[in-house]
Amino acid sequence: MTPSESQRTDVQLIRDCQSHDQAAFRYLVERYQATAFRFAFRLSCETMLAEDICQKAFLRVWNYRLKLNPEARFATLLYTIVSQLWIDETRSRNRRPSSKDSIDLNQDLISNEPSIETISHNQDLARRIKRLSHKLPPKQRLVFTLRDLEDLSIAEVVQITGISAGSVKTNLSLARRKLRQQLQAITGIES
Repeated sequence: MTPSESQRTDVQLIRDCQSHDQAAFRYLVERYQATAFRFAFRLSCETMLAEDICQKAFLRVWNYRLKLNPEARFATLLYTIVSQLWIDETRSRNRRPSSKDSIDLNQDLISNEPSIETISHNQDLARRIKRLSHKLPPKQRLVFTLRDLEDLSIAEVVQITGISAGSVKTNLSLARRKLRQQLQAITGIES
């Protein structure tokens, strides 16, 4: 992406996409693919599934580009699409007989690494939270991931999920409590 292309706003890129500009769409993908993948991976805990969800999400953006509101925040739209695709995949998996679900525990969450000890601690904690969050009910997992891992506001979570603010707060509280209890059971340390 050239400097002039990187300065184009999302609004401009969406409008250009609506004019069938494939280059503008490529810039949107380049700008948001890491965000979409990170979010999909945090929900699914599976690299291949996260990649598949991202590909489907961007394909959906392209297919429905004429219906997009250019003034709306693109990241919120993308979180919404990824959330819906993950929920659909979860429902689909729950309907079919499953061989044991596998979690890719070798994939580490990104951390700010001031020291080797902090890196090690963060990676261990991230693995544990990832493993434990995979066991949360889908709605709690979605809300927890959006709010606590993606650092979105309650209002943004409401907009993305279509769940009421009260329900978001309740599910978030339940998810945090379950994760805290499970971490305490594993580590023996009370917070």
